[in-house]
Amino acid sequence: MLRIVFSLILASAFGGAIAAEAGSDPSKFEEIPADVMTEGFLEAHPDLWHRRAGMRADASGNHQDARKHYRLAARYGDKPSQARLGEMFWNGQGGEQDRVQAFLWMALAAERGYPEFDVWKMHYWGKLDKGERDEARRREPGMLAEYADKVAKGRQEKAMRRGQRSSTGSLLGYSSASALYINLARGGSIDPERFYAREFWEPGEYWKLQDRIWREEFKGSVSVGDLENLPVQESEAPLDPEN
Repeated sequence: MLRIVFSLILASAFGGAIAAEAGSDPSKFEEIPADVMTEGFLEAHPDLWHRRAGMRADASGNHQDARKHYRLAARYGDKPSQARLGEMFWNGQGGEQDRVQAFLWMALAAERGYPEFDVWKMHYWGKLDKGERDEARRREPGMLAEYADKVAKGRQEKAMRRGQRSSTGSLLGYSSASALYINLARGGSIDPERFYAREFWEPGEYWKLQDRIWREEFKGSVSVGDLENLPVQESEAPLDPEN
């Protein structure tokens, strides 16, 4: 059976091996570096937090919990999580098989025109019979009202702004010439210039980063089966800043 490849799930949810530079501009990130993905950062980025939690549940075979976390990530506009939900509903992982719901999730994942997800959306649509297609049209408005970018991005941006205000340090008054570093709760430190890079906190730049990763500039691909090799932290409690 065909399987979705999740290059970005690994790259941005677990802070890939490198932070590639865009062209000659060293301030342009192509993914989110591992050292930036602190607990505080993830609390301010619920899309990534829940995607990580979903991946860990996925890797352990707990598909029911994986669905729960991917669905929460989907509320914040996380397209990889929406795509994974599509696959899970198509295959009946973590619950009953529902091909109509699978298509709707994949259609949401393809909302921004990411080629890989668009291919899967069309593949699923081609497999639906007439009755299923009619049902998809009936359900579509409800899905869009809850998970489309026009509402999901607003939730994510609100969480990012709240997190930036409450985090240690601030872009306000920060000078790149300063020798200050942010001390991390579990030891070590991070350069504030990296932690507060515009791509990670300014909504417009954050969505552009997601677009760069998922379009032509990101060439890698990792199969879902490679999740078995991911590092697992001891505890990840459900987190939804909206509640």
